[in-house]
Amino acid sequence: MRRSLFACALLLSGTLLAGCQDLGTFTNDSTLGCDRVRSYSVGATINESLDTSDCQLNDGSAVDYYRVRVSSNRTLNVQATSNELDLEVVILDQNGTLVHGEDNGGQGYSELSATLYPGTYYIAASSYNSQELGRYQLTSQYY
Repeated sequence: MRRSLFACALLLSGTLLAGCQDLGTFTNDSTLGCDRVRSYSVGATINESLDTSDCQLNDGSAVDYYRVRVSSNRTLNVQATSNELDLEVVILDQNGTLVHGEDNGGQGYSELSATLYPGTYYIAASSYNSQELGRYQLTSQYY
């Protein structure tokens, strides 16, 4: 059965996430209960991986968080692709509440577009399948 990051995002709390480590290139975020939150600039393409050292959802699945700061009303498009896992991306607000889930996805592909107001948001990348690990590429742009 496919696990959905939507449900996990709705339940975010400090006790939901566990197993995080401070690795220096990450920042701590008490809202998400994770000390591996990366700053991210819209327009950047990154190659990353879900692995056992990432923060974890309550079912033990790895999740990567990317902090995005939006300065004016914008529509953000996020795409994630992988040849190794079945991805899902969602956007959370500054309180860790789900703002927008995947619009378009399939095996190894996840995409969403959301109109956002000024503020801080998080892109959360995980796998549909519980505890699946592997490499992925994340891209984004404003429309």
